Amino acid sequence: MIRTDSSGGNYGTLHGNARMSYQGASLKSRIIKMNFQTSTMEATGPPTDTAQGGRPVFNRGAGQGSSGGSGGRGGGAQSFTGEVLSYNLSTKRGRVVDARTQRRDGYVQGGAVKMYEDSTLFVRGGTYTTCNCPPDVTPSYSLRSKEMKLAEKWVYTGPIQLYLFNVPTPLWLPFGFLPNVQGRRSGPLPPEYGEDNKGFYLQNWGWYFALNDYTDLTLRASVWSKGSYEIRPRFRYRKRYEYNGNFQLTYRRVRIGEPEDPNPVRRHEGQLRWNHSQDLSPTASLNGDINLATSSDFARRNSDNYDDAVRQDVSSSVNYRKSWPNGGRQFNLNASQSQQFQSGEVQMTLPNLGFSQNSFKPFKQEQRVGDERWYEKLTTSYQLDVRNRYNFTPRDPQQLRERGDSTLADSVARADISWYEALGNREKYRLATGDDRLYDFEATHRIPLNMSFRVDRYNLSLSPNASYNSTWYLNTVRRFAERDSTGGVGEIKKRTVPGFYARRNFNTSFSASTELFGTFPVGVGPFQGLRHRLNPSLSMNYQPNFNAPFWGRTRLLRFKDGTPVPPDSVQGGRRYDIVGGNFVRNSTKQWSLNFSLRNVFETKRIRSDTTSRQRSETVQLLNLDITGLSYNFAADSFRVGNNIGLNARTKIDPFNISVQSSFSPYALRARSRGDQRTFRRIDRLMVAERPLTPVRLTRFDVSMSADFSGGDQGGRRQSQRGRRSGQGSQRRGQDPSSAQITELSLPWSLNFNFNYGLQKPRKKVTNRTATLGVSFTLNVTPLWRVRGNTGYDFIQGELSTTRINIGRSLGCWNMSFHWVPFGRYQKYGFNLQVSSGQLSQLLQLQIPNQGGEGRLGGFGQQLRGTVQGAAGAGGMGGGSRF
Repeated sequence: MIRTDSSGGNYGTLHGNARMSYQGASLKSRIIKMNFQTSTMEATGPPTDTAQGGRPVFNRGAGQGSSGGSGGRGGGAQSFTGEVLSYNLSTKRGRVVDARTQRRDGYVQGGAVKMYEDSTLFVRGGTYTTCNCPPDVTPSYSLRSKEMKLAEKWVYTGPIQLYLFNVPTPLWLPFGFLPNVQGRRSGPLPPEYGEDNKGFYLQNWGWYFALNDYTDLTLRASVWSKGSYEIRPRFRYRKRYEYNGNFQLTYRRVRIGEPEDPNPVRRHEGQLRWNHSQDLSPTASLNGDINLATSSDFARRNSDNYDDAVRQDVSSSVNYRKSWPNGGRQFNLNASQSQQFQSGEVQMTLPNLGFSQNSFKPFKQEQRVGDERWYEKLTTSYQLDVRNRYNFTPRDPQQLRERGDSTLADSVARADISWYEALGNREKYRLATGDDRLYDFEATHRIPLNMSFRVDRYNLSLSPNASYNSTWYLNTVRRFAERDSTGGVGEIKKRTVPGFYARRNFNTSFSASTELFGTFPVGVGPFQGLRHRLNPSLSMNYQPNFNAPFWGRTRLLRFKDGTPVPPDSVQGGRRYDIVGGNFVRNSTKQWSLNFSLRNVFETKRIRSDTTSRQRSETVQLLNLDITGLSYNFAADSFRVGNNIGLNARTKIDPFNISVQSSFSPYALRARSRGDQRTFRRIDRLMVAERPLTPVRLTRFDVSMSADFSGGDQGGRRQSQRGRRSGQGSQRRGQDPSSAQITELSLPWSLNFNFNYGLQKPRKKVTNRTATLGVSFTLNVTPLWRVRGNTGYDFIQGELSTTRINIGRSLGCWNMSFHWVPFGRYQKYGFNLQVSSGQLSQLLQLQIPNQGGEGRLGGFGQQLRGTVQGAAGAGGMGGGSRF
């Protein structure tokens, strides 16, 4: 309808489900009025909530939607709902009464909102919240201010106050600014508060800088009430498919105690970490991990991570990799450094070079005629490892003085040589470590040879194998004995002899395996037939004694003048390895035969569908393995393997059961030492003394686990049946209360595992364990969730570490409570925070407890005592202390 008023201006009115759109702006309302002379639109909602239609909806810019909460996600897009909306198409400015709009994850409401052409909003009587509730419903929390300005990236306010529903809280700020961008954004970081031995602290507060699409910077700081502080900047960079990394520097000044205290702490410490990963090409990459710290105590004192708390060293490495997929070759270059702070030991690899060639058949013919010949089955590969190591183990001056060498101790103490000072100076390295071998170089070549044959007639697989290794060294070690005052053997020393040396070794092996089947026509219910699959395997390996003089790897100990040490002396006849200088006693010869047997028992389950069509599936009933049957031809005694294993696995739904046991075939002999009687193993098989008991049990372990869950789909089916049964009972005039009970279905899960084990190397059991572990999850209601885990040690008669977590969804809030009631790490904590949005890290309440005998901690100890007392009264564990 178009009319002309008394002033001559034209205007129109749309009624019903009215819609208008113009140059990216759209308006939907019950009533829309348009002044054509001033280009102004005005929309009003229905007079009452029961009238047809809803509140007016205005959309402008990209991402227009039909609902009032959908806008604000695109760049410059806006969406409003309100009681009265007016908008000028020429100036692109508007005004909304009782407005509501969404800005990213938050919602802004105001008594009046003015919008400008650059998407800037001015709000009077504004409310900011992340609760998505209808306009006529009060949010559970909100930040309220008389004046707000919504710009492109931020929401600026005047004096702002936190409200819980309509109740004001003491949390008040003279001004506020809230983020209004999605994804990474610069802004403040909320602190964490608590108390430790350095006083009350505010930790990890600072500022985050989103520098650009590829880099960001985080500046964090921590302060303590007793004067300590910490500064921790972190710079990150990342470009997809090319490189990423981060650089972090930590500096901390620690002050504990007052100057007049007996042992005040004043120290400066820090740590540098750099991680870098870069793809140079599809087949090449570069990775670096640098970790340097002033001391190992830095990580142990300043980190909540368990691995950092127990770490005694730091390590760094840089690695370059290159591969040739078509040729099956890889190249690797690595440099690493590891520093042990407690001893001052440093180990470096400069560099570690590796090259490998995947398996290939050198005699394989591309165009073969007939069957494959035996030599064409030969498979080999190649691997090269080149390693140049620098080991710095400083001598302790105190230990040198205890040995009576005070002059050398004073020289070492005065020099105070660091590992990096001795890196390129052999004299300093010899003085600091007492070793004249500055670098340890070796290059190892590995060439394995494998073949595989199949004898189909006997279902037999044969595999002969051989391996050849060669390690190159640039120096060797010579040991010699000094003569004492009587001309006998005195101090034994060693020296390094430069020169190329190649150490070669090899070994051979042969294995054979087959598979046998046996079927038994038995059946029980739907299970038809029993099949026994037997897999015997036999292997043999051989390696000569490389410590023999023939191979030149060892030498006889001699005096400095070259004469042999007399055989009747303590060191007479001893040989040493010329690579490490260690004395050798045993032979390296290997010649053994090994046998194993695997048994699998299976059956078939027959099922019929609705069309009487039968379907079968194979079910494994039991896996039974026998391992450790071996005979060592090279041994002087105890040639039969001492540990014969018998392992079994099965599943009886829902239980998984595993049994592992170990047996010894050797007999025991008793011997008395005073009032004590002990047993020792002798080189005599039990089968020779007791044919009916050829082995004795030395170890036995059994474990059983199961998972249970319910309350989901099964609960819904029960609810449907309950509703139908309830309707039927109502028709018959019966009480439907019994049907209503089935509608309550609680999703839950329960996991438990039981482990029992014993060790019996001789006649008596030396170690016995019996533990039960339980973990559970229960959704008490759609909003309440309880999780926990606990356990019980039946031998010690005490509960293990128990954790209980209770969570509750409060709509826009999340509440959680965690409790460790007893044990070494008993503690509790309470947390209440906004569930989502920009304010989740700022609006939160944490009540941490660092452990000890608090209220809940004391209750936990009483609970543990009660449970353990009941267990002891029931005779659990045998050796209960309660």
